[in-house]
Amino acid sequence: MKTDTLIKLLKESGAFAWRITDTVTKGWEFYFIRHMLDQNRSKDIENIQITVFVLSEDGKSVGSATAEMGPDESEEYARLTIKDLIFQAGLVTDAYYELKGPGAEFAIEDEDIDINRISSDFIDMMKNIHEDDVTFMNSYEIFVSSIKRRIVTSTGIDVTEKYPVSLLETVVNAKDPSHEIEFYKLYDSGTCVKKDIGDDLSKTFACGRDRLDAEKTPSLDKADVVFSSEDAVRLYEFFKDGLDCAFIYMKYSPFEKGKEIADEVKGDRITLKALKNLPGSSQNRMTDDEGSPIYDEVLMKDNVPAAFHGGTKFSYYMGEKNTFIPGNYEVSGGTHSKEELLAGPVLECIFFSDFQVDTMSGDIFGEIRLAYLHEADGTVRPVTGGSVSGNLRELMKDMRMSTERSRYDNALIPSYTRLAGVTVTGAE
Repeated sequence: MKTDTLIKLLKESGAFAWRITDTVTKGWEFYFIRHMLDQNRSKDIENIQITVFVLSEDGKSVGSATAEMGPDESEEYARLTIKDLIFQAGLVTDAYYELKGPGAEFAIEDEDIDINRISSDFIDMMKNIHEDDVTFMNSYEIFVSSIKRRIVTSTGIDVTEKYPVSLLETVVNAKDPSHEIEFYKLYDSGTCVKKDIGDDLSKTFACGRDRLDAEKTPSLDKADVVFSSEDAVRLYEFFKDGLDCAFIYMKYSPFEKGKEIADEVKGDRITLKALKNLPGSSQNRMTDDEGSPIYDEVLMKDNVPAAFHGGTKFSYYMGEKNTFIPGNYEVSGGTHSKEELLAGPVLECIFFSDFQVDTMSGDIFGEIRLAYLHEADGTVRPVTGGSVSGNLRELMKDMRMSTERSRYDNALIPSYTRLAGVTVTGAE
């Protein structure tokens, strides 16, 4: 089924509006046990997503429905699918909104993504990982893809772009005569940034050795906690999501433009910026999933919202123009060194069994797999077990961040984030 044929069928269908997203994914997959290749395979997949919008008879509401199909479906199948989507969309009654038209003109690079080179970069990096008798790579899997995506809408958007998406899945083991543990980590990226991933894996190996000797986490009641791993991304997603038009319109977020997000702030203030490009990210795209152009934009400056982001529907409801769904973002505003933030007493959390931040309530919770207890006298000891909890809406008032930053796929955030007054439940 060609996209042009779908366009013709949709124009004939009588739908109020429509959007087609045609995605072609080509890639390689590699599966290693230790460093022996167990199997590999290629993939070449095309997926077509159709969204149909229907206007109510009184013109006051809009409904939508979405379906997916493969490229080999017949024209008759596509026609019946569109008819069914129109029926389903008629059962939905959202307040009236309009799809966006074409954004600013920009050039799309049509260069092929070299998935062979990217795959080789990952394989070479993994072969050179330093291991020993205590810590070693149990297994890893590499997925490298070239994505070609075309978005066409009834309002005149027609954009095609290519971008790379990669995933490295690792299992690191550490063992001594008495027991063995493992750390499971995923690395999402665009291309292979050897230094970023290699440095993080080296850190994971060191953590594995420390986890073997870790003591039980003591009950600390209310304590300062430092987040110095990828889990910190969840903290900053809370602020990014709070600037989403959907969250604001539905009263999930109290953020207002020009008004500071917290009173009586004693710590650092957040500046959050959407980025079109972030080296190494899997989200380096010219347009979002609806075809809206992505650009650099400051969303929050020193804890004060400056702009909102989001999809078509809720941006329309909020009266926001030129919005988009951000892929990449960065957070700045930290004023402290690593040494200042790790000055004891403080619990530095590295690995959780699961770490969650409720983007509506601000509640945080995580079960500790490995943390480091930094004492006031400078001693440091690894601990495990117990949990951390609290509410970020309150904890943000005394949040201190490092000037040093780390990238985790599409997020560039402070490497060390210290929160005061976190509840630490011990394992003792």
